[in-house]
Amino acid sequence: MKSYFKNNISFLKKKSFKIGDKSISHRSILYSLIKNSIIEIKNLLESSDTLSTINLCKNIGINVYGPINNYLLLCSFKKKINKEKINFLGNSGTTIRLSLSLIIENNFIIGDKSLNKRTMYRIIKPLCLIGYIVQCKKNFFTPITIFKKNNFGLKYNLVNASSQIKSCLILTSINSFLKLYIKEKKKTRDHTERMFFNIKKKNNFIINIPNDFSSISFIINYLLVKKKILFLNFNFNKFRIGYFDYLIKCGINVYFLKKNICYNEHLVKIIITKLKFKKNVIFSNLISRMIDEIPLLLTFVINYNKIIKIYGLEELKFKESNRLLNMYNNLLFLGIRVLIKKNYLILKGGNFHSNFIFSKTDHRLFMSFYIINNNIIKISNVENILSSFPNFLSIFNNNKNKYYAYK
Repeated sequence: MKSYFKNNISFLKKKSFKIGDKSISHRSILYSLIKNSIIEIKNLLESSDTLSTINLCKNIGINVYGPINNYLLLCSFKKKINKEKINFLGNSGTTIRLSLSLIIENNFIIGDKSLNKRTMYRIIKPLCLIGYIVQCKKNFFTPITIFKKNNFGLKYNLVNASSQIKSCLILTSINSFLKLYIKEKKKTRDHTERMFFNIKKKNNFIINIPNDFSSISFIINYLLVKKKILFLNFNFNKFRIGYFDYLIKCGINVYFLKKNICYNEHLVKIIITKLKFKKNVIFSNLISRMIDEIPLLLTFVINYNKIIKIYGLEELKFKESNRLLNMYNNLLFLGIRVLIKKNYLILKGGNFHSNFIFSKTDHRLFMSFYIINNNIIKISNVENILSSFPNFLSIFNNNKNKYYAYK
């Protein structure tokens, strides 16, 4: 005898979220620099970082129409090559790392005050080994200029797990027909390999970008704390969903409604119902798949007053800010007991109280502290959200929320 279970979900309010994947948005735009083609991009993330990538393509000579309502059209058949031009990339380190090998010779690359203090050693080193002649400031800071491109071939071991360095070398190989052999100690995000394998033989194509799980994770946390049921659809790339895997190990109830594949990316539609917190230790083998969600995880655990230990956080020091140090300081400001060592962190809970939060130039710090479901807090630098989640406040900022965004 077969048994069936039917859940009455008609009372739920449906609300769609369009938050394009930031990593795929960058790579989709940069493909116009490699091959003469017409590219239509739907559900593009219209953030300040992706706009920096679009402006870079314009400066190099790509014909760009948009973005309008998350739609962008790129045409590279009639390039107007502009030499000796200044390319200002704002605070987008992703744009520099992905596109540095594609920049025309003698073009000048510079960022804002924050980006100019972030070293680009890890991307300049392999390019110099290939044969690029690069000029930059001391300690490999921007501004950066490429004087000459020599292609000698390379066998390179990725000591630091970085998908952006790997993607830059892949784009270099495709653009110059250069043979590169890359060896990874830890597997990293593979958006570049998935996307270019599927579209390399096409001249004109449409890319429909899936929702970004890194942005969706803020909605998941917020609604889990509120104990509400939610429907979500997003990119289910196995190298991006480390935080989702962690929530499953913690005891989250998930039901998969739909699965499909688009441009080699796995897309899912799910229902999340509730969470019973169980997992208290996170080992370093899981961190590379959830490195962007660590600030969100720490602020999420505050609501459950749990002790948690996290290993392998060295990579947090090389993000938009020193996230490890800034999260440590801000949690102390809020009365949370935190112990930090060389490569791990212990969160011991504490008595939460209101205070001022310094998010500096880091968008994920601002958003992580903003959705804390506790007392009134003030957070600096609200403009940071424009780099990855420009419609963040329109989703979370309503009359029932008791949060201030201080600028």
